[in-house]
Amino acid sequence: MNFNSETMNLNFSDKVGYLTFKKFEQYPFLSHAFSTRLGGVSKNEFSSMNFYLSGSETPENIEENYKIFCLALGYDRKKLVRSLQIHGNKIKIITDEDVKSGNLNFSGADGFITDIPGVVLKTSHADCCPVYMFDLVKKVVGLAHAGWRGTVSKIAENLARNFTEKFGSKKENLMCALGPCIGKCCFEVGEGVKNEFEALNLGMTFEKNKNNKFNIDLKETNKRILENFGVPSKNIVKSDICSCCNKDWLFSHRATQGKRGNNAAFITIKN
Repeated sequence: MNFNSETMNLNFSDKVGYLTFKKFEQYPFLSHAFSTRLGGVSKNEFSSMNFYLSGSETPENIEENYKIFCLALGYDRKKLVRSLQIHGNKIKIITDEDVKSGNLNFSGADGFITDIPGVVLKTSHADCCPVYMFDLVKKVVGLAHAGWRGTVSKIAENLARNFTEKFGSKKENLMCALGPCIGKCCFEVGEGVKNEFEALNLGMTFEKNKNNKFNIDLKETNKRILENFGVPSKNIVKSDICSCCNKDWLFSHRATQGKRGNNAAFITIKN
């Protein structure tokens, strides 16, 4: 594999490879990660750290991958929050009651927020943009899955708004990172999708290419959405890694015509 990034570090715990944001590593109360394809038990197109149950993949492999990854990062698998994502903008706040219920598997939420130490938020990605967020003063964490549909429905803004309205966060205290996803270099779309982005009135986060189609910048779009909400630009970092360009060590839906697994984003407040 060829790894080169100014914004992220590639880390290994035993054979498990995962990415972290350099800017986030200065906060000792925070743990976050973005998985790679390295270190799991899955085979073939799911090789090897896959978190997506599809085709010939087995539930046993998925759960073993969770076990391996959580052990490598020191996460409590019983406090791992998951959702069947629907490319919407719903944010679920994880409460003490949720944790006590023992059921942290949800459906229909594409983002989470919690202020409970030890609870691990997780979203799945295979070209869609992960939106990491935390309040550096109140020690609240959030995570969202922003595909193009989630992006145009402003899930990033909805995540930030839940911080300010439900937890009393100040916008200047929100730290955000936009993780590995398909880059503008590879995200070619037709005019219909381009029109959805143009309607956001955020300026040119897309450009016409030689095929008379359009290349869209998911990370820049989400950054501008957060800036418009009031998050300071200096508090937002964009990954410089394209999942499609790096299909050998990151899963990419576009690069493999859908024959792939999922990477996962994680964030938690340390106990």
